[in-house]
Amino acid sequence: MRKLTRLISLGVVGLGTAGLGMFAWGVAAGGLALAQPLPKAETILDHYVEVTGGKAAYEQHKTEVLRGTIAFPAQGLTGQLTRYSAAPDKEYSVVELGPIGKIESGVANGIAWEKSVILGPRVKNGDEKEQAVRESRFNSPLEWRKVYSKVETAGVETAEGEECYKVVLTPPSGKPETQFFSRKSGLLVKTTATAASQMGEINVEVTVSDYKSFGGVLMPTRSKQKAGGQELEVSVTSVGVNEAIPPDTFNPPGDVKALIDKAKGN
Repeated sequence: MRKLTRLISLGVVGLGTAGLGMFAWGVAAGGLALAQPLPKAETILDHYVEVTGGKAAYEQHKTEVLRGTIAFPAQGLTGQLTRYSAAPDKEYSVVELGPIGKIESGVANGIAWEKSVILGPRVKNGDEKEQAVRESRFNSPLEWRKVYSKVETAGVETAEGEECYKVVLTPPSGKPETQFFSRKSGLLVKTTATAASQMGEINVEVTVSDYKSFGGVLMPTRSKQKAGGQELEVSVTSVGVNEAIPPDTFNPPGDVKALIDKAKGN
């Protein structure tokens, strides 16, 4: 769940909008909601863990290396992406995007950063930092109680042609996000959020599909993301579970480290 939604924060693009159909849902499904009480959000989130492999399978994962492709169809841009992650909350992502070049981002020891040829190196602060740190938590579907301070079921709504439970998740800081889980399969179908970025708050809509098993855990391998008038597509080709990752992978580049040291007064 976290892997494809996290890729929107690589500095490639802002984050898009969602919000749809609440009036239509109220008319069409209001009677159903009264006749059949909605499950608690806690139940829906824990069920997602079960249908995607179960707690024991998640706990077997200590590191993951995700590899895939990223594309901006309207711009004709395609590239390769790799995301390294390790328990409990280390992450490093790199995108090689044609003429734009390399785009990197990372989180380790509570520090979040990114670097690109266009924007150079920078360290994230405020809500943007907290968002990146939150998204870097390993096995976040299993650890959702540590990520969000409040969760609630907001209703039933159709997403991508599927009837879904609509769950609103509120983090300790920043704006809530909304996730749509299929009533039939229990799988995540769509996420919408208002995310913090260098350009300010931006809305995002991410749909995920084509779940495949990696190390006993089902993960979506296709993502379509709408953000700030742009669209991008992500396809995961492999996820290396418990693959050896050199410790220095998560160290920030020298120019980023210089910014970190300067902020600390070193």
